Amino acid sequence: GDLYVLLLEYKATEAELLANSYPQFSLEYPDKVIVKEKNPLFRKHQKVPLSDPNSRICSRCGRTFLLNKDGEYSTREECIYHWGRVRSTRVNRAIEQRYSCCHQDIKATGCVVGQGHVHEGNSDELQSGYVETLTKQKPPGDGNYGIYALDCEMCYTSHGLELVRVSVVNHKLKSVYETLVKPSRPVIDYNTRWSGITEAHLQDCNVTIEDVQNKLLKLFNDKTILIGHSLESDFKALKLVHSTVIDTSIVFPHSKGFPYKRALKTLMAEYMRKIIQEDVDGHDSLEDALSCMELMLWKVKEDYKTGRWANIEK
Repeated sequence: GDLYVLLLEYKATEAELLANSYPQFSLEYPDKVIVKEKNPLFRKHQKVPLSDPNSRICSRCGRTFLLNKDGEYSTREECIYHWGRVRSTRVNRAIEQRYSCCHQDIKATGCVVGQGHVHEGNSDELQSGYVETLTKQKPPGDGNYGIYALDCEMCYTSHGLELVRVSVVNHKLKSVYETLVKPSRPVIDYNTRWSGITEAHLQDCNVTIEDVQNKLLKLFNDKTILIGHSLESDFKALKLVHSTVIDTSIVFPHSKGFPYKRALKTLMAEYMRKIIQEDVDGHDSLEDALSCMELMLWKVKEDYKTGRWANIEK
C-alpha cells in the first residue's frame, strides 16, 4: 500500500482534469457525458460553425466534407495532407515554419494521400455509451486499490475516432489486459502510421467496446490509480469516466506551461534514457503503457531521494 499512498501525491486535481478535457458526466443529463473541446491553440484546423449538420471538417487536411444521415460518406474523395507537425526551423539564419514530415514550408501541398477525409467525432456534445468506475464495496486490507497504466490505439471510422487496441499493465510492469477491439462503425482509415493496426489485424477480432468496458470495470474501481500520457483521449476511446488519474503530461509539464504538452517519447529519452516509438509500423500501446508506469516509478524514487516525502512519512 505504500506505493499507492506515495503515488496519490501526483493525482490530477479536478481543475486539471477539466482543463485537459477529461470526460465528465453532465449534471443536467446524468446518463450523458460532456467532452469539452480541446484547446483551440492545438487544433490543426480552425473550427468554423457549419451550416449543414451533416458537414464535417477533416482533421487532417481541413477541408469540409459531407456525410449522409447514417454517418456515411456522400462522396468519397482523396485527402491530401501532412501527417507531421509544424516546427520552427532555422534556415540560412532565418526561422521558418516547416512540416516535420517532409520538411516543406507551411504553404506546401500535403505530402500524403489518404483514402478519404476523417474527423475525430463531435466534441462539446452530450454523448452516451459511457461507463464509470464503481466504488469497491470492501476496502483492501493494505489500502492499495490498484495501480495500473493504460494506453489505447484508435482508428478513424465514419463516427470519428474509435478504439482498436487497449493495453493495461500493473506496477510490476506486467501486462494484465491486452486486446484488439472491433470498431462499431465502418473503418475509413486504420491510422496505421500511429496505431500500428491494419485491416488484417482485426479480421478475426470480435471483441466489442462493451466487452472491454465490462472487463475494465471488474479490474478497476473508482480509487484505482490509472496512469497514462494525455489519458483523456484514451478515456474518450474507452468511453470511461474515472477521476483517480496520474497524467504524465501534467506531472512532467512543458516549459511553456499549459496547454503545451511534452511528448512521451521526449520524456522517456530525457528521464529514462530510453528510445521509444521507433517502430516504422506505428506506435505500440503496450510500450507506451509500460513507459508511463516506468516514468512514475522513477519519479517516486527520485522524489523520495530528494526528501519530497519527509512531510508525508507515516
